[in-house]
Amino acid sequence: MDHLITIKGKYYFNRRVPLLLREYDKRECVRLALNTDSLKEAKRLAIIQNDAIEEYWKKLVATGTKHQFQAYEQAVHRARIFGFSYKTNVELSLAPLQEIYNRLTKLNPENVRKKDAESLLGGIEQPSIKLQEVLNFYVSNARGHTVNKSPNQIRKWLNPRKLAMQSLIQVIGNKNVNEFNRDDMVRYRDWWIDRVGRSDVIPSTANKNIITVSTIIKSVNKSLQLKLDAVHIFEDMLIPDNDKSQRLPLTSEFIRDVLLKPETLKGLNSQARWMLHAMSETGAGVSELVGILPEEIQLHHEVPHIIIAPRHKKALKTKYRKRIIPLVGYALDAFHACPEGFTHYRDRPDSLSAHLSKFLREHQILPSENHSVYSLRHSFQDRLLAANTPDRVQADLMGHKFTRPYYGDGASLVHKQEWLKKIQLKPNDN
Repeated sequence: MDHLITIKGKYYFNRRVPLLLREYDKRECVRLALNTDSLKEAKRLAIIQNDAIEEYWKKLVATGTKHQFQAYEQAVHRARIFGFSYKTNVELSLAPLQEIYNRLTKLNPENVRKKDAESLLGGIEQPSIKLQEVLNFYVSNARGHTVNKSPNQIRKWLNPRKLAMQSLIQVIGNKNVNEFNRDDMVRYRDWWIDRVGRSDVIPSTANKNIITVSTIIKSVNKSLQLKLDAVHIFEDMLIPDNDKSQRLPLTSEFIRDVLLKPETLKGLNSQARWMLHAMSETGAGVSELVGILPEEIQLHHEVPHIIIAPRHKKALKTKYRKRIIPLVGYALDAFHACPEGFTHYRDRPDSLSAHLSKFLREHQILPSENHSVYSLRHSFQDRLLAANTPDRVQADLMGHKFTRPYYGDGASLVHKQEWLKKIQLKPNDN
């Protein structure tokens, strides 16, 4: 079943809580706005919501906890509407009389609504939330981060957050987040330091997990007013990283005389081969190039170019990645060969990245372990720098933030084409 209903033309996910689960979730039904009037889109979102609620119910049963978030969260939100922070009745018993009086004056004496009274006078107890439940709550309140992402992008956004919380629970146990303290965070950091010391991971990987845990718990702390001293808990937790490793660039000679030679790429399917050609002369990433639609490939324009732009359910990595890149050299050849784009891998960038990485690794084509497919983007950046390309043009072509104030529309297509021809890898036929 779709578990869909419509209200005033908009679709909602609506599912009754099974009777066997009422012990854990007392709601009669779960209803969530999908914010769409498209049946196709509503069905897609309903599947995601249904999977999420079933996973949530499984965790309630497994942990023996009960659904408490909704009523408490609504009480916190309603108190804010009245201009107060939410306080439980125990906390209010210690508050000044003037504050209690101010809260009482907000209630309509002729028609006191139960929910208003609960929010202003602390009628809902603060829920006891296990760390295992925190991620579900965070995700449900972070829809702004996923609203314009494809299912694959949502999965990639969610996975590192799942892994970070799982590792935290592995180290300190599935304790109540209300009791989370600095000692817990120190234990978690020390666990990562030990792993770095054993060379299991690099410092940047450890720091990413520490930052992710910090972000999730800070968000839940703020949303539910848990009153954790987040500043103290997470202060100075990052591991020093004096030897930051990054992907090395490939030399122009290697790209031209080794990597892109037909004999080097023999055995690789045609679209994967052309992807390497396109990356080498545009500096764009695999996911950006795979997502390009036929109408975003302008081969018959005075200046042939591609358009990298966000669209519904297909967000870019950052807002600066939206750009127009003229096609020269190997990239122009690639899009003449694939005028409809990389159709075999459309919306499957991970599959193409894995395929390219496996081929290059198994055939021992790359110079070192610190080189990868992404090294082509670093090489593109280095060539722009070596040619003394203006900073604004570099930012426009790379999709980077331009640190100085923007004036005008930036470099024209012709201007960008001129600079790309200066760093072109493919030998000029003329």
